[in-house]
Amino acid sequence: MSLKEIQEITGFSLSTISRVLNKKAKEFKISEKASRIIFEAAKKLNYRPNILARSLRLQKTMTIGLIVSDIQNPFFGELCSITERLLRQHGYSTILCNTNELPENEEFYLKILVDRQVDGIIIAPIHTEEWDYIESVRKETSVVLIDRVFLTTDLPWVTSENTQAAENLISELIGLGHIRIAFLGGIPGTYINSVRYKGYQKALEKNSLKLDENLVLFKGYSKEAGEEMMEKLLKRNIDLEAVFCVNNLVFFGAMKIVQNYEKPQKRSIMMAGFDISNYANVFERPLISADQDIESLASSAVLLLLDRINNRLSLENNIILPISVNKYRLV
Repeated sequence: MSLKEIQEITGFSLSTISRVLNKKAKEFKISEKASRIIFEAAKKLNYRPNILARSLRLQKTMTIGLIVSDIQNPFFGELCSITERLLRQHGYSTILCNTNELPENEEFYLKILVDRQVDGIIIAPIHTEEWDYIESVRKETSVVLIDRVFLTTDLPWVTSENTQAAENLISELIGLGHIRIAFLGGIPGTYINSVRYKGYQKALEKNSLKLDENLVLFKGYSKEAGEEMMEKLLKRNIDLEAVFCVNNLVFFGAMKIVQNYEKPQKRSIMMAGFDISNYANVFERPLISADQDIESLASSAVLLLLDRINNRLSLENNIILPISVNKYRLV
């Protein structure tokens, strides 16, 4: 439906109609009465703006690419939901891309988003460092890293204080009297695995406990990886007291195995992990969780990206958010 049809109904000029529909009435001192007449006519005609024409005029597509590794992970599901809501409030639509922890999928989606000329990209990368293609992507559009970051980069990023949170969580377990604490990790060399394992190591060292490699396994970030690592751990017949899971999906997998193990053995294993507080009421047992502030992660990444899209200087280029460690069913 063209603007001319609205002009025929209302009698206002095309420029006035355009300014009202683009919510610039106050800027151009157009009266509330005129605005109301124009909006009513547009509604009557079921007018929808020509997005392509608007993009050409503004030199923007008003779309943002959001790349995460696994939308089946409740953490990323919530992160995507919040990020999409915040971007929508700023007038942007979101193209969601799920890589399933595969680097080739990450590269595929980056190419797709550049081809679609998105105004910016928020990405939780699988790659552990900048690679050739990301260098070309950042020349085409603004890029912000979220949650997972590169150890060396000048790209803007926002993440959580993972090392300190892991250290605090392990120290809580030690304070409860647990000495034999296992670490069920993700993919070796990846950012999240590295920084959380570092916190585990620091806590042991701080408490004068020797690292036992029989208690450490690395496999992946999925529920299946958690099941496999927990089964291997129990088959080693070691004196296991507590288990620290690198993320929530690994925790879910490990819990499935642990619960089946505990009943016949008539003993319990203390379980802990990242971002598991939402499930504290599901499992009727003591738990310790390191919980990220997902709302702050999303809002910080959105603001960093919008600053770059609109050529504004940011007060911070890199943001590290605190993580709370919470205990459930523990006196």
